[in-house]
Amino acid sequence: MKKALYLTSALVAASVLAMGSAHAKAKPKKLDIKVGGFYEAIIGYATNSSGFTNEGTSTSQTGYNEIDVKTDSEIYFSGSTKTSGGLTVGVKVEIESDQASAGIIDHSYLTVTSNDMGTVMLGSGAAAAAILAVQAPNTGALSIAGGDTNGWVKMPTGNNTSVNQGMGYGGHDGAKLRWHKAFKAGVTVGGSYTPSWTNSNNMPANGGNLGTETSSLDAGLKYSGKMGKNAVNASITYWAKDAGVNSLDGYHIGLSTTMGAITVGASMDDISSDGKLASGAPVSGSASSLDAEGINVGASWNQNGTTLSLNYYKKEMELATGTAGEDSMEKWTLGAKYELGKGVDFVGTVQNAKWGDESNAATTNNKGTVIVGGINVAF
Repeated sequence: MKKALYLTSALVAASVLAMGSAHAKAKPKKLDIKVGGFYEAIIGYATNSSGFTNEGTSTSQTGYNEIDVKTDSEIYFSGSTKTSGGLTVGVKVEIESDQASAGIIDHSYLTVTSNDMGTVMLGSGAAAAAILAVQAPNTGALSIAGGDTNGWVKMPTGNNTSVNQGMGYGGHDGAKLRWHKAFKAGVTVGGSYTPSWTNSNNMPANGGNLGTETSSLDAGLKYSGKMGKNAVNASITYWAKDAGVNSLDGYHIGLSTTMGAITVGASMDDISSDGKLASGAPVSGSASSLDAEGINVGASWNQNGTTLSLNYYKKEMELATGTAGEDSMEKWTLGAKYELGKGVDFVGTVQNAKWGDESNAATTNNKGTVIVGGINVAF
């Protein structure tokens, strides 16, 4: 049933590529490429639990420097043109350009847009479930979700919440087919199919006893409108990952509203293991279960080039290991952004993070605080 849905989604979206707009045709022009991107440099101070690092009693544990400098940068090459049939065709290539991952291609994709049929993307980019998901507001030098925190307060290897560190789904950059379209009354719908999460031109090996590939399907719906003078955004997204014993499905719900300079929002996700063990028993409820739940709430204030935000995020995974409790991560984040000039911002974050699991072992539990600030330049 799931593979049939994948095929149907692919056929429907592919048909968009073959159809032009029924409206007026424009004289075609050769696509011109523009260059853009960003560079962020930050310096910060972070603590890790002394029990976790155990520097005073054991040489087998790792100690971490409390001060670090990190950079993050990308260069974008993008452009678009209109065909004689009224289609808008665009391309975008993003290259990681800082020292940690210089030369690595991040997103790389082609889009075809029709007024009647919406936009189809072919290539490496975010999934529809990611671009449509509404999240709680957050600003500053560190994201509330994703791997930013782990770069400062280390996540213990015994903690399994890394299976879905972010709220929702769709950050994987595997080559995919994606479609989305905005309708009247503020409604946008979309979906995407990723045949393989491996960066390769080989046919995906995701069947039989020796299948090793992961494929995924996702869909979402977003509403943007007004209630009185207040802007309102709401979304619901669904995803399914086909990865054998590690197969997952889940959903994400988000809501936010802006009242003048203040925005408040909340979101939650629920993930369920969808695979089976070698015995044929469900993975869900077993010691291999990847079931997880997450919540995120936040508020921000934006005025005269200054943005402040306060955000809370918690995720739990109930692993049936015979020990009471669950793996978890919990974060409080205070972020700030101040516009220094056009395209130049000061960014800063104070974040408290806690990683825990079912046991009380110091090596699998860690907590700490991060104070970080720097400059972000967009070009």
